[in-house]
Amino acid sequence: MKVAAARAIVALARNQPNRILCPDRPHQRAAPAPSDTIMPTTFLYSNCADAASAVQDELEAASAAGYGVDPQHVFWEAAPASVPALQRPRLRALQHQVQPGDAVVALRLCSLGWSVPEVLATVRRFRLLGVALYCVQLSRDDLASATSPDAVEVLRAVAALEGATRSVRVRESLAAAKAMGRQVGRPPKHTPEQRHAILSALAAGYSVSETARRFSTSRQTVLRIRAAEPLAQRAAALALADAEESATETATE
Repeated sequence: MKVAAARAIVALARNQPNRILCPDRPHQRAAPAPSDTIMPTTFLYSNCADAASAVQDELEAASAAGYGVDPQHVFWEAAPASVPALQRPRLRALQHQVQPGDAVVALRLCSLGWSVPEVLATVRRFRLLGVALYCVQLSRDDLASATSPDAVEVLRAVAALEGATRSVRVRESLAAAKAMGRQVGRPPKHTPEQRHAILSALAAGYSVSETARRFSTSRQTVLRIRAAEPLAQRAAALALADAEESATETATE
């Protein structure tokens, strides 16, 4: 039975290559006659299949989960994780193929994205298209429904947690780097000697534009160096005052 079904898929792929085996261009649904009633279609999408036999396995798994899908409505590929979900060729083709009221079924959550934000972006996209979206691995709820199911709310909570965790880790890393005296952020474009030479040129009466040309830099860079100088001088003066005060206290003791 399974072998016969797989052969049927291969035969269909040979007769209608755009429908299953050709990832380059989506197949187009025939325009119905004015009197025809368009029936909703259920599609199967997978980013975990790399051969017709794997497609057959996913068709059987979808059927066992209660989703009947015609083999001609299968979109599959094996795009790498470096490709965002919504930019995968076959998923893009599927977005052009579906109509409002249709349904898309994916067996695994990774078919909808390789990260929680990617999955949520896919859910939003199909919601905008008016297409129901089901993930057998996650739940039987329509992930793209107007009233977000619990599964989507959990994904949003996880995404928020991941974002907060990243922010905390970045702040902690910056604080630790500053405490160790390390440079935080982009390294300065100019060395201390070059900054001193730029300030000396300004003090000698050269304009900002002339100074920028002399040192092959931009006016904005010269302005930033000039603006930062009073702050640096003030910090140096405070550090010197603190050192002198500490020395005086030590001598008094």
